Amino acid sequence: MRVGLKLSLFTAGWLAAIGTAQAADHIRVGTPEGTAYVFAPIDVGNGAGIFEKHGLTVEKLNFAGGGKIGEAMSANAVDVTVSGNTDLAFIAKGEPAKAVAVAFGAPVEMAIIVRSDGSIAKPADLKGKTIGVTSPTSLTSYLALAFARDQGWGADGIKRAYVGSMTSEVAGLLTKNVDAIVGPVEGAYLLQEKGQGQPLMTFGEMKSFITHIIYAHNNFIKDHPDALRRFLAAWFDTVAYMKTHKAETIRLTEPVTKLPPDIADKVYDLETPALTDHGRFDEKALTATMQSFLEVGVLDKLPDNLKALYTEEFLPK
Repeated sequence: MRVGLKLSLFTAGWLAAIGTAQAADHIRVGTPEGTAYVFAPIDVGNGAGIFEKHGLTVEKLNFAGGGKIGEAMSANAVDVTVSGNTDLAFIAKGEPAKAVAVAFGAPVEMAIIVRSDGSIAKPADLKGKTIGVTSPTSLTSYLALAFARDQGWGADGIKRAYVGSMTSEVAGLLTKNVDAIVGPVEGAYLLQEKGQGQPLMTFGEMKSFITHIIYAHNNFIKDHPDALRRFLAAWFDTVAYMKTHKAETIRLTEPVTKLPPDIADKVYDLETPALTDHGRFDEKALTATMQSFLEVGVLDKLPDNLKALYTEEFLPK
């Protein structure tokens, strides 16, 4: 009886150990905008079982903008975030995180959007006009400045109106308080479908730029390096899947993007190729991105060591 009892206890303990070893690691992943296609690899990775294959359960947590997601990272309320490039500036100011992969290069998902009334027919028509952006230090603000500079007008070639949320931007455009806005191309397509607006141009030609990045909290990097490696491996496996499975990708992203099929098709074709395949940081693009923070006042000066802001240690080899 004693031998049998010991054997039973040993077997139970062994089975419990196996169960623990095989339990999936839980990762809290934050995004600044849950409906944006650029953050949809999280939904595709979950829906296609790719994170599960890497021994992970990924919880997607959506916050109202970059400021909120920065607060969540500082409070250790998330392990990983997939968000805009501005968090690099927050890391330079002391946010307890590090950039661990580039998710999205050129800002092809951003557009200058105009009304459908023909008042602005080409980029040159915007000289001296007012472009609505979300805030002085936002990506939308920088893109408006970059547009004016690329047109040869200088920073004073257009006026920027700081109108708040994208909802406020659209309202300002439709009531003619601004002549154009900078916003997601998905929004431009939806306005076009309603006959209210249209994309004038996108920013896909801005090749030396980093738009979206994957960040990890310092505690997660220290305590769970293997889980972080598996998360990034699963992310890039998901990107590869998305680039070869259009119909399935659109099906898995529709519940979050809520885009009509024809617009979902356009967004897939425009944005999917811009998802990076490897996540590595290009020095020229990183410098240009950091320089943009000076132009909009997010930073007063560049950090002495840009390489301290990121690591490529956890990327797939």
